[in-house]
Amino acid sequence: MPIRRGALSFARFRLDGSLPRDTRRWLLKALEARAFEGIDPKGEEDRASGFVSLEQPEVAEFGAGEVFRGMSALFAWRVEKLRVPSQVIRTQLAEWAQAFEQKNGRAPGRREKTEQKDAIRRALRSKTEPGVKVFDVSLDLAAKELQIWATTRSVVEEVTEALESGLEVRLVPCVPASQVDAETLDRLAPTTELFGDELATRRPEGGA
Repeated sequence: MPIRRGALSFARFRLDGSLPRDTRRWLLKALEARAFEGIDPKGEEDRASGFVSLEQPEVAEFGAGEVFRGMSALFAWRVEKLRVPSQVIRTQLAEWAQAFEQKNGRAPGRREKTEQKDAIRRALRSKTEPGVKVFDVSLDLAAKELQIWATTRSVVEEVTEALESGLEVRLVPCVPASQVDAETLDRLAPTTELFGDELATRRPEGGA
């Protein structure tokens, strides 16, 4: 649990716009809309993601006492991935093909091999435990600041998209460029006064 351990790797955003009066109900509704649902062993999806309780990451239920600490909300984003080793499938398929040929006096056809490969994959899938990763999320309702305790870009984007959709707000990354206007950024650009002739020689012809 990075929040409790004091880990420093996180992405920070600010909520753009005003918040509704009943912020607790507003947030809980958004979490429930994207609550985590595990991978169906009999299905085709190999990945599942969604919000869960911070204290109990196997639970996708959100009571006010479970989520809120004063004006802060703590929850998590759970990701499950199910990977059936391709080498195991190939090995079992080769063994099946050998037994098939011995029994029938011929090698299995393409359709027969495809059907058996699918059967092997389904059987292995039902016995394979998915890998699990949980990423902590905190939201300061007073400061309107969101922190996602993850460094994987795809995960950060997934969490922000889910919250923007559920909360109907825009999340603005808290990076220097987002905190100043264009005119200020121009004044912060390198100048010949700071870098001398070296900067001038690097500029393309016709540049300002």
